[in-house]
Amino acid sequence: MPMSSAARRVSSVVRQAAVSSDIQLHASQSVGYLARYAHRAFAKALAGELAPHDILGGQWSVLRVLWEQEGLSQVDLAERMRVEKASLTGVLDAMERRKLIIRSRNSEDRRKVNINLTTHGRSLKAQLLPYGVSINRKATRGMSAAEVDQLRGLLARVIRNLES
Repeated sequence: MPMSSAARRVSSVVRQAAVSSDIQLHASQSVGYLARYAHRAFAKALAGELAPHDILGGQWSVLRVLWEQEGLSQVDLAERMRVEKASLTGVLDAMERRKLIIRSRNSEDRRKVNINLTTHGRSLKAQLLPYGVSINRKATRGMSAAEVDQLRGLLARVIRNLES
């Protein structure tokens, strides 16, 4: 049954009010604001733990990916980290100077450069990975395992929604 013009007007007003109230959300109620603030809190906590080891946040992110799979190209590494390839160049240069990684030409495709960890880069896993675990535990303190799983699922859904 078609909607009457009065019903359409009421529906329109309700939609506009919902949009208007969303626009006027206080920053502390915005999912984007909370996600950004949580990210900054994680980054700050992690930076404090990594500083004595002279490892920066960007280097940590590279290490985390390479600890799972070495030999990635810069393009593949950037995709896994969800960053631009060009933004990795400086981070990789610094890591190479510190002898954390080695870059070598791909034997099958000379246009590609593969990135591998050095022995030193690999050895840092045992020292540094517990910091990430500890910070995640601190962040989820007071949450049940089911709540932590739910949080992961919700965050993954937010990411999927925004990337689609």
